[in-house]
Amino acid sequence: MEAAAARRPHPYVTREVVREYLTLSSLAALIGIITAFAALGFRYLLWIFLSVFHNGGVLFGQPWVDPSIFNLDATFFYSELGNPLILLVLILPLAGLLVGLISHYLAPEVRGAGVAQVMEASLAQEGRMRPRVIALKAVASALTVGSGASAGREGPIVQIGAASGSALAQALGLANTPRKILLACGAAGAIAATFNAPIAGVLFALELILLELRTRSFIPLVISSVFASAVIGLFLPRGPQLPVTYSLGSPLELGFFILLGLAAGLFAIFWIRVRFALGDAFDRIRLPPYLIPALGAGILVPLAIFVPQIMGAGYQTLLATVNGSLLPASTPLGLAIALLLGLGFVKMVATGLTLGSGGSGGGFAPSLFMGAMLGAAMGLAFNALAPDMTSPFAAYAIVGMGALLAGVTRATLTSIVIVFELTGDFQFILPVMLAAVVADGVSILLQRDTLYTGVLRRKGILFEHDIELNVLRTVQVRDAMVATVDTVHEETLVQEVGRRMITTGHQGFPVVDEVGLLVGIITHEDVRRALAEFGPDATVREVETQRLIVVNPSESLEVAMERMAIAGIGHLPVVRVEDPREIVGILSRGDILRAYRRKALEERHEVFRGRRPG
Repeated sequence: MEAAAARRPHPYVTREVVREYLTLSSLAALIGIITAFAALGFRYLLWIFLSVFHNGGVLFGQPWVDPSIFNLDATFFYSELGNPLILLVLILPLAGLLVGLISHYLAPEVRGAGVAQVMEASLAQEGRMRPRVIALKAVASALTVGSGASAGREGPIVQIGAASGSALAQALGLANTPRKILLACGAAGAIAATFNAPIAGVLFALELILLELRTRSFIPLVISSVFASAVIGLFLPRGPQLPVTYSLGSPLELGFFILLGLAAGLFAIFWIRVRFALGDAFDRIRLPPYLIPALGAGILVPLAIFVPQIMGAGYQTLLATVNGSLLPASTPLGLAIALLLGLGFVKMVATGLTLGSGGSGGGFAPSLFMGAMLGAAMGLAFNALAPDMTSPFAAYAIVGMGALLAGVTRATLTSIVIVFELTGDFQFILPVMLAAVVADGVSILLQRDTLYTGVLRRKGILFEHDIELNVLRTVQVRDAMVATVDTVHEETLVQEVGRRMITTGHQGFPVVDEVGLLVGIITHEDVRRALAEFGPDATVREVETQRLIVVNPSESLEVAMERMAIAGIGHLPVVRVEDPREIVGILSRGDILRAYRRKALEERHEVFRGRRPG
């Protein structure tokens, strides 16, 4: 008997559940494949605009060369321009004008990075995104980044992938939750395809899009991410994109990484504030909206001319920094540190101008750029201070990337894992973990918004980053019920019950027999109906509800709340497991709410048992 029972599927595993898992998993694989090709197509489109704007390569048969994710930026072509001043003065504002026209007349969603728009769709629009966003975001972002404006391509690919998942879900008529899951699958596949980082893709979708960790959503996210990585690997080289090796020389070096985390957290806060300060400034300008991106691009021209390293996503400069080829070896230490920090701050302003004015591009790559510059500068200083105890400055540049990304996005797990997947060196995990959580902690304590939630807050949408366990699932009924139960006897007159309801404020009473065992329940509605139909002499026995819905002390508040919702009632008798007729308490919606608030406060603020923040 026991063996047969063990072989039977859990009651939760119904045919409908199996069908749902198979359907979502199949669609997730399809979305991963679609997203991979969309990412590949966007890279090719970006290459076309880069070549046309800055080299004329397409017109002269220039081949598409994309050896890694750090493919050629506008910076690469800049040195080949015969007259950069004239070209940039024309190219940047023209691209900005075209992006402004697209966003104003066709799709306002193409403005900005794209990740915030996906978060908004998941949080406030039940996973709905307009299919037109797929093509228009690709064109607008390729124009922005291809012209040399300072922005990344990861955010646009995330939005394109998420919109693809949403469009497929809408076309199939899926419900709200599956639609949100497929939207997140598109985002996960996008990160996986862009960075060749399938684990980071899953974590990105969990931390920023779904904010939940359930098997129902986790399985499709993994499948989408795996398929996207597998397909993109057919066209682009596999393996680490930043093959930098590292080994922790001494545990004392962790102190330097803590300092880097503190600096990255402060730098992240400054970057977020610069981004939105510039955005607010552009919002106050009285010009037709479609001209604002062109204005921002025009202001960007001098920076692009004098500091071309900040053009585009900045990957060429970032790669040169990590390889140690950005600055000559003979550069004095103080000057090298100043130049690296200067590049980081100029990139911050340039990206703020691009995104704040309504350009279409991401903030992910610029954040990696700034983190690398900050880390490299601090690494040089630490190398000079303790040469025998510190790693090469390139290692600090890599750790700085992850730390600043964590401070800017608060997707800390994603930031940690993406560094590991980019380098392929597990030795980086310790310093990156430490620096990232320090940066995240500083950002949380001193800055309310992230680079993405600031966009949502300005639309009146509040976004909570914490992925929390369902509190109701962790509290048992015995911890919330009222043990002293007001009951009524079967022979009590209904009019007496009505008076007791008025006196006590209760909306109902459990009904017990002569020995105190539960036999039914009488509610305010039962009393009202009995007085109208039978008069004041009716007894409880005549009108009580005998179809009892009960709960036992060891069950969770989640179970109790579900039973209340299904039955449309506001309270449940609590009975002993051994004898369902022996009542031991009563549980109301108010009791559940109070227990939820108490437990949530403990989860968020309690450090030592029994103590509360003063």
